[in-house]
Amino acid sequence: MVAPGRRVRAGVSFCSGQYGREVGAMKTDDAQATILLVSRIASDGTSPLTALQFWKLVTDVGHPGALLGMTADDLMSAGLAADMAGRVVGLLARATAMAFALERLDQSGIATLTPFDDGYPQRLRTSLGPKAPAVLHAAGALELLNEGGVGVVGSRNVSDKGAQVAAALGRQAVSINVSLISGAARGVDQLAMNAAFEAGGDVIGVPAHSLSRTLRASSVRRAIHDGRTVLCTPYAPNAPFSVGQAMGRNKLIYALSDVTVAVAADKGSGGTWSGATEAMKGRYCRVAVWRGPGEGPGNEALDGMGAIPISDTSELQNILDSHPSEDEKSPLPEQVSLF
Repeated sequence: MVAPGRRVRAGVSFCSGQYGREVGAMKTDDAQATILLVSRIASDGTSPLTALQFWKLVTDVGHPGALLGMTADDLMSAGLAADMAGRVVGLLARATAMAFALERLDQSGIATLTPFDDGYPQRLRTSLGPKAPAVLHAAGALELLNEGGVGVVGSRNVSDKGAQVAAALGRQAVSINVSLISGAARGVDQLAMNAAFEAGGDVIGVPAHSLSRTLRASSVRRAIHDGRTVLCTPYAPNAPFSVGQAMGRNKLIYALSDVTVAVAADKGSGGTWSGATEAMKGRYCRVAVWRGPGEGPGNEALDGMGAIPISDTSELQNILDSHPSEDEKSPLPEQVSLF
């Protein structure tokens, strides 16, 4: 715990860049403070804020950059509890270590984006609200993150018929000139992403495994340098795969998409089921479900819960051309209850 009276060192500037492009864009005070408060790339034992905690802090104090240079006493005077005030001061004191950590990421081609940076996909804030990641690490064509597209999700152990559907959806996204968005996992994700890339389309991947490790693959580096691919993660780039990360990143696939198609879902369990039902509840985007050869045992149930049924990939264009209703655009009220 940081003792009251200790001041945050201000004035250490961060820089960021993107894979294959010039680096050195200066971060604003708001962006710097955000990274210091939530990032796990330069841990000193103080637990970084979660997205919910960060956005509540922003609601309470306004611009996070205003916190730079404040003491714990200042923060308590502003209404923060003593333990949170000390935690915030401790996190903001990591500026020097964080600058070095960000430089290492930058040199490896990974940009670090906050909602206060131009490259951050604001559709995440619009769709996810306080669940939106306050820090996003990305490599590749960052501009794709703001353009929307078709998301494709489904089982790792997809059937042959389901695999054909996944690849067809990837090619269809290219034919209607939109990006293909998926999670880069084995199975449906990679089948759809590879098909879209091979057809000359743009691809957005949101892996649940280490972004740094993924970028070491020569095929991924070539795709990045080609300018038609971007990979992003809300987690530390060196973080290994975990089920929790896979579940958490699902919401980003939906929020970055205009419509997401669940190719094959188990019923009542699994990442595809939980991601689709969460997206429908939160109305992150329009959710469609494949109804035809290759569908999973949970697809019919998703259809019954309100997902848009499709039995031909050509139906994607009609879904994108139709305008979502006000009900589809507004989140439901909260209720109790990989290359």
